[in-house]
Amino acid sequence: MISLIRIDDRLIHGQVAVVWTKHLGVNRILVANDQIVNNDVQKMSLRMAAPDTAKCAIMTVADAVDVLNDARSNSMKILIIINNVADARRLIEQVPAIKTLNVANYGRITDNLAAKKRISDTVYVTPEDVAHFHAIAERGVAVEYQVLPSHPIKNLIEMLDSAH
Repeated sequence: MISLIRIDDRLIHGQVAVVWTKHLGVNRILVANDQIVNNDVQKMSLRMAAPDTAKCAIMTVADAVDVLNDARSNSMKILIIINNVADARRLIEQVPAIKTLNVANYGRITDNLAAKKRISDTVYVTPEDVAHFHAIAERGVAVEYQVLPSHPIKNLIEMLDSAH
């Protein structure tokens, strides 16, 4: 069962490893990223950052689709972490069970931050990102901005629309 899918530039870090996994009670963290799967140093770092209470898997977006659509995944509590909206859209378009997308800490890790629109303290987007978020929402998926579980949930689509 998918407990949460989150877009976060930093993938697994303190907020994810400690706060979100505990809040959700997950026993699996799935990092879906086509580049990191081929980088042994990054994979090792992400696995080290994951809490002992959750098994960490790092796989391509296509492999993540296969795992999440497999009925055996229903017995697990899975936190999916993705670091970009294009990959999130690819995953959401192929996994009907995803009904909500959580976004925080996105778009700040870049050489060209000035070219992005600031939506919040932790979210910066390009026009392409905005198009992807709208396409996700048009599928009936709630697109939410929430940094921590203790923070209020905000509608990211409304935030995007009011920022433009």
